Amino acid sequence: MAVSAMGLTSALVIKVKTGTDALGNDTFRSISIKKVKSQAADQDVFDVAQAIAGVLSPAVESIMRQDTEELINA
Repeated sequence: MAVSAMGLTSALVIKVKTGTDALGNDTFRSISIKKVKSQAADQDVFDVAQAIAGVLSPAVESIMRQDTEELINA
């Protein structure tokens, strides 16, 4: 049986450093932007994240894309 994946939704997640805790460990917060087109090219999603990061005051730690797909038994 062959299984294929059908893209349902996608989200852009930007992880930013918010400071340090009492032990000196870095603390982080994630900013999620939902309803990103699942067909959008990775480069385009990254470029948008870079533009958003340019106006954020916290330092950007990472940029992630979270895709949700439905597995279909073909």
